Amino acid sequence: MRLFTRMVAAFCAVIMAFGLILHLQRKKSAEAEEPSLDVDATEAAHVTRFLVMGKDRSAGLTDTIFLVTLDEDARQARILQIPRDTYAKYTDRDYKKLNGALNALGESGVKEMLSRALGVPIDFFVILDLSCLSAVVDAIGGVEVNVPQDMTYSDPAQGLEICLQAGMNHLDGRAAEHFVRYRSGYINADLGRLDAQKLFLQAFAKKCRSLTASQLLRVTCLALTKVQTDIGLPEAIRVVSLLRSCNADDIPMATLAGQAVQGSSGAWYYAVNREGAYAMVREYLLPSADYSEESFDRERLFDRADYDDFHKIYASPYGCLPLG
Repeated sequence: MRLFTRMVAAFCAVIMAFGLILHLQRKKSAEAEEPSLDVDATEAAHVTRFLVMGKDRSAGLTDTIFLVTLDEDARQARILQIPRDTYAKYTDRDYKKLNGALNALGESGVKEMLSRALGVPIDFFVILDLSCLSAVVDAIGGVEVNVPQDMTYSDPAQGLEICLQAGMNHLDGRAAEHFVRYRSGYINADLGRLDAQKLFLQAFAKKCRSLTASQLLRVTCLALTKVQTDIGLPEAIRVVSLLRSCNADDIPMATLAGQAVQGSSGAWYYAVNREGAYAMVREYLLPSADYSEESFDRERLFDRADYDDFHKIYASPYGCLPLG
């Protein structure tokens, strides 16, 4: 297991939004930022998309990448996860794992690149430091999570001992960090961890929704200095109102369609499946009515035609992905 914490759900959308408001109030700045790409005025009033990335403690890699879409009409949040090992061309030199894109491109650059690749404007970015997961979970009194299997792992070099039993567990901060870090016992490794992180996100959002506004504000003070964002205060206030009305038990979540593949060096990557990813973008990012399959990945940033093992996954019909 790596040294860094990996988790998708360190902060639910409610915590993020409150934290952003406090951050902006402290800076006494109420100027709204403009999105990097043009957004249809009608769509912008009803759909807001956030790129949320969690940095590790050491190298600044983004082992947590997901897109949150807020649908104002339906009063619903939707979450699309992008695996950290996703193979993409975000530099002029070569294809690499997406978890290095933040270091290479910067916050706005990653947002712009994914907007182009997915064919859907992403309005704002939120960059989180993963180091305060444990403190935030403790501050809300822990979370109730149905652990899908026994989780046992020992790494004395890290001082890490994971021991969680299958079934409903009350996770304090330390146990929550163990839950979202665990991967060694999953058959599909990182993809299994993504599924577990979805469970944590649902539990965390549900617990936060049960807190009072004053409790939420106290909790976000812990995370305040860890948040980087380009959202403005007026938009953040609108988002908070919407988030508090969302049903935490009904947050559709999915992982961008694709399949793990081993490169010639022996390293594992995640190859995107074009047809399936397009379908997920339509469902989870809610693009405008004229969005078509041609809109998705026009520059083939997720494809590599000269690598057959990657390309056949990218080009395969959804539901008929090749094995191994």
